[in-house]
Amino acid sequence: MDVFLGALLIFALRVLGIAVSTVATLMTVQGRKLPAVAAGFISALVYVIAIGKVVANLSNVWNILAYCGGFAVGTLIGMAWEQRLALGYTEVRFISTEKGYGLAEALRQAGFGVTELYGRGRESTVGIVEAIVPRKNVETVLGIAKSVDENAIVTVTEARTVRRGYWEPNVRR
Repeated sequence: MDVFLGALLIFALRVLGIAVSTVATLMTVQGRKLPAVAAGFISALVYVIAIGKVVANLSNVWNILAYCGGFAVGTLIGMAWEQRLALGYTEVRFISTEKGYGLAEALRQAGFGVTELYGRGRESTVGIVEAIVPRKNVETVLGIAKSVDENAIVTVTEARTVRRGYWEPNVRR
């Protein structure tokens, strides 16, 4: 029984360590220095404890499997945490053949700052509507756009750094 409890502890440590490490990596990419350093410290600490338990008894296949399984599950959980936290900003761009103005107005009415551009598509003039929004608001913005123009072309890209702009106080960040 102690063999399985030890393996379960290693599994739990790896899940925690990798989940925290995944979030730390994403925070590093976003330039969030202090949280990334803190998460990296926790991840390294948990790693040392887990690997120490595995190396202490390399003949125990359950420990090795628990270590590997914890890595896989920890990656999934870390990705889920990061999506739930939805830190940072995204740029959402819409290209509409007929309803660019209406789309921009609907987003403004909902409290989002937008920029309108016009361009030439393959067959006609198109409206291009761009908005930089907190990641937590992306689904809201996409829903508004779909209600106005369900045929608009949509791209969503990460905005690594945002330094000024229009932010309505009552929009969830």
